Amino acid sequence: MYTILVANPKGGAGKSTLATNIAGMLAQSKQRVVIMDLDKQQSATNWLARRPASLPKIMSWTEETDMEELRAFAPQWMVIDTHARLRRADRTYLLSRANFVLVPVNPSVFDIEATAKFLIKLHQDTNVQSGKVAIGLVGSRTDSRTRMAQELNSFFQRSGLPVVMFVPDSVVYPQCARDGVSIYDLPKARTENQLEAWQPLVDWLRVQMAKLRAANAPAQPMPERGVVEIA
Repeated sequence: MYTILVANPKGGAGKSTLATNIAGMLAQSKQRVVIMDLDKQQSATNWLARRPASLPKIMSWTEETDMEELRAFAPQWMVIDTHARLRRADRTYLLSRANFVLVPVNPSVFDIEATAKFLIKLHQDTNVQSGKVAIGLVGSRTDSRTRMAQELNSFFQRSGLPVVMFVPDSVVYPQCARDGVSIYDLPKARTENQLEAWQPLVDWLRVQMAKLRAANAPAQPMPERGVVEIA
């Protein structure tokens, strides 16, 4: 099972938006996906509760989850939506389980400052230093025409980490959150621009999965149809 950890020390950074849309993307690619919601607000869990039964199933992994049902589901991907202030022990444990870490950042000076400190802590983790975990940065609700977007991009460049994608500032994301869907569940005519913006994330995951295959990572079975097949 592949594990994607979505983390940032700042509340409102777009973690749940990123986590739910990644889960929807994978589910539409015929992957069996589970979301572990560690956020006290339970945004991802509530999103799943609103998810229409007609859409590809995504399981929730909480303290109340039936483990027999989860094992029978046999998830191929786990997306972890974290809370804002992870303790060091929790961060270390989650990084030991993760294959990919995505850090969403809002284009504001407060978010940039908080994320800079968080990235230092990530760099100090042994799993990150060993190259076991791939880290990517995501610009949240970013209008590339604004000055703050330019400052966010400068911060990304200074970090030395890859910039995976920029999530456009669009009303479609609040609407998806309300309806329990992802942009991949909607008609393409409505989300064409959004899907184009998300393609770099698909490409980044493809590259990282290829590295895992090359390294013959144990206990990492390849999915029958991966994200590489998403148009």
